[in-house]
Amino acid sequence: MHVFNDLVAAAREKAGRDDERISSAESKFVGTVEQEEFVISWLRHVCLPDPAYPEAIVHSLYYDTPGLHSYREKVEGDFIKTKCRLRWYDPDISADPALRTTYLEIKHKVGQGRRKPRFQAAVDRGWLDTAGLDDPGFRAILARDALSLGERLPSGLMPAAVVRYRRRRFICPFTLSRICLDSDIGLGRINGRLLSRLGPVTLGTIVLEVKDGGSAQIPWLSKLQAAGIRQRSFSKYGACIASLLKEA
Repeated sequence: MHVFNDLVAAAREKAGRDDERISSAESKFVGTVEQEEFVISWLRHVCLPDPAYPEAIVHSLYYDTPGLHSYREKVEGDFIKTKCRLRWYDPDISADPALRTTYLEIKHKVGQGRRKPRFQAAVDRGWLDTAGLDDPGFRAILARDALSLGERLPSGLMPAAVVRYRRRRFICPFTLSRICLDSDIGLGRINGRLLSRLGPVTLGTIVLEVKDGGSAQIPWLSKLQAAGIRQRSFSKYGACIASLLKEA
């Protein structure tokens, strides 16, 4: 148990606190929902479960321009990308049942490197869970919290869509990398002023993320790759909007 706790402490120290700026490398491996049970079984065999937050439902509200500039960056494969999102989780960590803990994240990505400042704030739970994305409160959060981060954002950003998925977290005992397996990926609310919903959007995809891996080799990845899990860039927001727009 002491060895386990030491590994977890080292991994968290390496990753940095949630409210600090994160600069790290991130690699993604993509598979199909049919491969999910194999992947999760293998992760449980070779990795340590995250002791604080082993599993959660993630809600990410993405901001975009009327011309969907952030989405187009992903579709066109720009080397330099910026995305802005408001994220919250179930279960929530707020001690007040009337509030949700949210994180405004502004993610700058250059190749595989990333910088992700984030700002934590408490938001009324009932409003956040039910408000339409055309509610001016979402733009007010963006204006207020981006200023707190000292970030300059593209003009015209507005709430576009909520991407929802299940996340299971692990720690690699060989490299102390943080490992996330994301599944059940789909769209929740959308902003009808930007997008038209033609039906439900659920991706038949799972995504394995390796964070803070550096240049170290992760020995157990080869078995997943041999089973058809492929390393490539992947945007949940981009894939969901492409499916919604029938551009996939």
